[in-house]
Amino acid sequence: MSSNKTINGRSSPGLCIAFFGPDGVGKSAVIEAVKLELGSAFSAVAQFHFRPMFGRQGLDRPAVTDPHAQLPRSRLISCAKLLYWLLDCWFGYLVVVRPARRHSWLVIFDRYYPDVLVDPVRYRLPASTLRFARWLATLAPRLDLCVLLDAPAEVVQRRKHEVSLAESQRQRLAYRAMFQSVPAKLLVNAGAPVDQVAHQVIVATSTLLQRSSSQPLEAPLLARS
Repeated sequence: MSSNKTINGRSSPGLCIAFFGPDGVGKSAVIEAVKLELGSAFSAVAQFHFRPMFGRQGLDRPAVTDPHAQLPRSRLISCAKLLYWLLDCWFGYLVVVRPARRHSWLVIFDRYYPDVLVDPVRYRLPASTLRFARWLATLAPRLDLCVLLDAPAEVVQRRKHEVSLAESQRQRLAYRAMFQSVPAKLLVNAGAPVDQVAHQVIVATSTLLQRSSSQPLEAPLLARS
């Protein structure tokens, strides 16, 4: 890994950001805009989907066109999956994310472990495992900033209608409720143009980096809703 770069004349300590929101809210477009704008300020950029996959994140993944197509797994297998995903998050944090931050990397997650609480059907989790999932989510490594891309269900449906309007409305409320307990967070109006949404994330990121010299990144530096 290369040495730290500087932002506004100051050494950049690296940063880890997770983006949340339903399919159709514009996560991929915003992430690409943020990487384009901020990437040069860091030594490198790494991106993961939901979890680090034990270093196999570079493998091709088929696009999800029907996130609710498959039936839930059994309770036992689902609990084992939840534990496996949590272990993967910690492995990735200790082996990849924490060293990358020390060497001025920008690390981005498109979804992260707590996403299982919002849309358990996507992760094939039966209702009987949700209490266990909620507890495990509190044990996942804390990231520097969690960004919720929030838009009315009608806007999401115009972009993608892989789930029903009622499900899009439910997910929006569930994401907002889940974010109440997130310490370092940013809630962005994703109904705005991509460049405006990305600008809000970039401003929040700059705030984190400017404060990091006197305050650990793990602290709840930003809470905006």
